[in-house]
Amino acid sequence: MATYLISFRVANDRTYADRYASLVDTIKSEAENSTTWDETTSLIIIKSSKSTQTLATAIYLGSSVASSDTILVVNASNGTYATRGEVKYPSTLANLFDGNTLARSLFG
Repeated sequence: MATYLISFRVANDRTYADRYASLVDTIKSEAENSTTWDETTSLIIIKSSKSTQTLATAIYLGSSVASSDTILVVNASNGTYATRGEVKYPSTLANLFDGNTLARSLFG
């Protein structure tokens, strides 16, 4: 089981509140033993036995987020990450995870 840091940005439009609530509820439902830490804005920490990619997909598909929203799932246990939705600067993000094999293969 790994510890995940899940950060997100929900684009501000007429359905913002509904999408935000759906995303938070979905993230919390993915937490092992329903334990989450969510005292800061747009960051939730959970434990999960899912892989980084599988967890990111489950959150993205399980909530009502739009393609303009951004989700970042970071596995704090092994340093891998996954994104879903709109990421404007993927190479900058990849450079911050320079020890990540996936990032090196995707972004050089």
